[in-house]
Amino acid sequence: MEDVPERMRKEYLLPDMDSTFRVFAAHWRTVDQDWKYPLHKHPLFEVNLVLSGTQEMTVNRTSYIQKPGDIILLGPGDEHESRAIGRENMTYYCLHFDVDERALRELLCRNKTYFHASNSELAAAIRPPLDKLIRLTQDEGAERVESRMITLSALFELFAGISGTLSKWDHGNAVSRMSQAASQIASRLERAVDEAEEQSMSEHDVETIESIAAEIGYSMSSVNRMFTAVYGVSPRQYMSTLMLKKSKLLLMDTELTIEVISAKLGYKNIAHFSRQFKRWTGESPSSFRSRFYK
Repeated sequence: MEDVPERMRKEYLLPDMDSTFRVFAAHWRTVDQDWKYPLHKHPLFEVNLVLSGTQEMTVNRTSYIQKPGDIILLGPGDEHESRAIGRENMTYYCLHFDVDERALRELLCRNKTYFHASNSELAAAIRPPLDKLIRLTQDEGAERVESRMITLSALFELFAGISGTLSKWDHGNAVSRMSQAASQIASRLERAVDEAEEQSMSEHDVETIESIAAEIGYSMSSVNRMFTAVYGVSPRQYMSTLMLKKSKLLLMDTELTIEVISAKLGYKNIAHFSRQFKRWTGESPSSFRSRFYK
């Protein structure tokens, strides 16, 4: 009898995906003509859309005038301040987010075009999902499961619009030596987390980064500089993000005790893992698990 695989003539598969993102302080706000926000920076990406009135946004010492429909796209560490200008109130929508998808992070961090006019390619690509998010932000029932799923759908549309547009602009550009090195470092960090041994990761992560630096022939300072320039976070921060994601996935497997999970992740004991998890999330592993399984 002929084997089933030999009878197969054509097959299409979606690629495996394992990615997380976080959204912070998304808000719709109307302010008066004297409003201003002081100079600051943060480790997040930001989309800022003016809906009415006029805003002056200064990014890394360059000022941009935002009219309705104009968008500012910022990366981690970009210094910025803003103020309403003119004689009328100003309404804007602001969304902060973080993603661990390496290709998207690299595109976002490489982008240095902060201002996108209302008739720009990027604005056309991301305005529809932004409008959905604005409506959901104003929805009193936003906590409903259905609304949360619609929100997730709109966020994925937003990320797709950003990545699709930035990829077009980036097409044909030679991948720099720095980007290649950073990608190597990220791949090795991901492998190190997947193969975590039974030792304290808070002690082990620095050793891991040092060994990766030696392996690819760069100093620790060069590795930190290149990685942060390409991905917007340090290698150690990136490794912590990977560890947190793996921790959450394991905690959602109720057949595993927290003690077993602690050992799988390479911690010396459960107390050490619990302290680290609480530093990351503000809650204990058992508290996180109980929110899903009561």
